[in-house]
Amino acid sequence: QVFVCGDDVEAKQMVMNIARALGLTPLDKGSLLAAQEIENYPLQLFPMWKFPIFLSLGLTAFFFLYCLALDVIYVYIYEKNNFSFFIAITIPNRVCPVMALILLALVYLPGIFAAIIQLYRGTKYRRFPDWLDKWMLCRKQLGLIALAFAFLHAVFTLVTPMRAFVSWRTSKGIISQALNNKTEPLNTTNAWISDSYLALGILGFFLFVLLGITSLPSVSNNVNWREFRFVQVR
Repeated sequence: QVFVCGDDVEAKQMVMNIARALGLTPLDKGSLLAAQEIENYPLQLFPMWKFPIFLSLGLTAFFFLYCLALDVIYVYIYEKNNFSFFIAITIPNRVCPVMALILLALVYLPGIFAAIIQLYRGTKYRRFPDWLDKWMLCRKQLGLIALAFAFLHAVFTLVTPMRAFVSWRTSKGIISQALNNKTEPLNTTNAWISDSYLALGILGFFLFVLLGITSLPSVSNNVNWREFRFVQVR
């Protein structure tokens, strides 16, 4: 995008036409009063990412502390079991999917609010409230952060069988069955539930990645509106 501002409408239109001829996308920023804001853009660091990042950090800290109190502190106080190692893998693997789903919901929630406001006003040509306008402008950033949390959840899940705690729990179950001279039969119902859960998780992650890829400008520019909407609504 090329930001253009000026008080002369004809001169500004000429510059915007030159920008289009060069394959760029001109964006009218208004009068010369916006010149200082445009000049400060190179000095800003990820201006559209501040709210999504701060929101993600705040929610992550809240859910992390909640899981820490529930799975580590509470168990240590009342059951005298030290599960502090849950901080490394178990708790992050619980926080990441929750964050991915919450942020994904925050991507589509403002669209619902916008539709309700337009129906209430009876027109789509009035500006949205400032809070909703800023929320809608940072939806792509929220979606990409949600995708990052989904990737982290997939990685944490893949390394789960390598953990010492999982190996200890498995060997403990085997030894317990051997000492009791009793083998637990396979519960096919639980097997179906577990496999279905994992299969749906893999499918959901694939669709999430596909949604993120089609949201990239370099990809979305190569699909028409109907193709883009087909992927987004799925």
